[in-house]
Amino acid sequence: MNMNEATDIAQRAAWLQEHTETVRRTRDEAAALEGRASGLRLLAFVAIAAPWLFLSGQPLVALGLSVILVVGFVISVRRHLRLRARREQLDRQVLVCEESGRRIGGQVHLVRDYATPEADPTLEALLPRILPDGESWELTAQETGDLDLFSPPVGCFGLLNRTSTQIGAARLAEVVTHPLLDPEPIRQRYASVAWLSENAAPRIRLLGACAGLRDEDRRLARLLKAIAGAERLQTDLPVNAIRIWSLLAGLTCLVALALAFAGNASWGALLGGLITVNGLLYMQMQGAISTALEPWRDVGWAARGLEEATEAAAEELPTDGELGRLGDACRQAVDGLPLNRLRGRIGWSESGGMVNLLFNLLCLVDLHVASAILHVAVARKQDLLAAAAAVVELEVRLSLACLHAEQPLRCEAQPVSETTLEIDTGVHPLVEPEFVIANDVRLDQDLRFWVITGSNMAGKSTLLRMVALNVLLAQVAGFALARAMRWRPVRLMTDLRANDNLSRNESYFLAEVRHLRRMVRPPEDRTPLLGLIDEPFRGTNSEDQTAASVAVVRHLLGSGNLFLLATHDRHLTELADGREIRNFHFRENLGKDGMVFDYRLHDGPATTRNALRILEREGYPPELMQTAHRWHEEEGAREPGNREARTESR
Repeated sequence: MNMNEATDIAQRAAWLQEHTETVRRTRDEAAALEGRASGLRLLAFVAIAAPWLFLSGQPLVALGLSVILVVGFVISVRRHLRLRARREQLDRQVLVCEESGRRIGGQVHLVRDYATPEADPTLEALLPRILPDGESWELTAQETGDLDLFSPPVGCFGLLNRTSTQIGAARLAEVVTHPLLDPEPIRQRYASVAWLSENAAPRIRLLGACAGLRDEDRRLARLLKAIAGAERLQTDLPVNAIRIWSLLAGLTCLVALALAFAGNASWGALLGGLITVNGLLYMQMQGAISTALEPWRDVGWAARGLEEATEAAAEELPTDGELGRLGDACRQAVDGLPLNRLRGRIGWSESGGMVNLLFNLLCLVDLHVASAILHVAVARKQDLLAAAAAVVELEVRLSLACLHAEQPLRCEAQPVSETTLEIDTGVHPLVEPEFVIANDVRLDQDLRFWVITGSNMAGKSTLLRMVALNVLLAQVAGFALARAMRWRPVRLMTDLRANDNLSRNESYFLAEVRHLRRMVRPPEDRTPLLGLIDEPFRGTNSEDQTAASVAVVRHLLGSGNLFLLATHDRHLTELADGREIRNFHFRENLGKDGMVFDYRLHDGPATTRNALRILEREGYPPELMQTAHRWHEEEGAREPGNREARTESR
């Protein structure tokens, strides 16, 4: 990291700290206002009973004053709820600021979850695709395992994942495992990521709004399914006429109740008659009403979270590009306040018990609640589902933008038309910044194959994963963790790990043979392939391993694709011609405390052999070491002849 990069990350860290403190102070002020509003709400509730204590002889006056006090109580409740919602929004903003603070500077810290999210195809099918992806290449289980995409304790997905919903995490996983192949969708996605990265305050507010949906996955799924399945209320009785009757009956019941308390028995009889009629109507319609309300029960918190996320997106997002389309979808759902009205009515659907029964007998309240919910849900169904889909897509881009904003070294990856891969000063995202060592990689139509040698733990596998993950980031988000990157989008294939599979009757060697076959016989496609191979055919004897590896390397050279191969086999280094295929290596030295690595890539094949020195340092018996050194010397004496024989055989 150079001076400019260090200064940049320091400025971003300082801004984040200052912004966090500002949000905390605002949150504390909001909490104080909320406390006072809570006290006023309690006082207003107690005051409702006062007219009946002091004006019991004047029931109509007491009723009128009580109605006024109820209105005042409702106003105080609404104000308290608004202030509480504001304080909770600020709580969530503080939370996401603190999460970002633990990640600023490229720290490898898990914020949400690293594991593969469980997708719900039924739920995903309900949501329209707001932003089409374009052509992509699906990674296999081999790539996801080789690159530690979903591995503990963090994994590449865990490093990216800042989603607050299960469906958002599943969509992010889909995006990460389907890198794009078309340059234009890559550029559009990067434009979204860059805007969210550069506009830190809106990004934090959007993250905080989406955080209102954390731990609401079950309710959110239920809400979206209820919206998708919403239909007009179907009953044998005329719904609108019954609703008008119930309102008039409810008002009459209140008057009759007040006069009955004053001792007028005739009004008590009228009250009993109205309750009887309403009870009969409710029994007649109860089945249809219960069926209509059941999907909406226990979804209130999810509706509130979705409303806040949608309103924030409608307010914060720009009007052009991908984010503009997401903002438009959210603004459609905000226009006319359908989500607000839906959320307010859903709360009434969750009432029950004797109080709910009383209200149904007085004014058929469940009929009004069901009609009101379905009126909004049916009329604005597509807008509501599109807004939910937009929030899901926004979560994906917020996750990508957070990684971009928090890394000290990043660049916009530049797609080109020629078969090229150039990474200048690339770093591995899962290596802590204090330990990371950057390296360069350059492959093109002329130099298409690198053979990389060096001892274990010297950096070969890390280099391969660094290249793969930066290519993946470039094709997923349009940026790389490097100083500069130029490349043509590729089909990414890896063979870095191999495991036997007894359930498939597949040995370690057979598994690796099948992994490599994908590169030897790739699908017909004009898109170039980038193959990353670590120690091919290590599951067989050394002679067969060398023979198969040499044959595979020669075949791959003729494919026109790009390859990096890490190996301990010195025979493969002899294939390098300096034009199509080149040797590179990592160095190491044996110090007092063990092996010392510089983790930097050097030209040419590895020449050091430190295995026997490590055995000596670890206290292996002298006679054993003498035998090893003697064999080593004899093998070295035979080597020139072997090399000549191999040359003649070629």
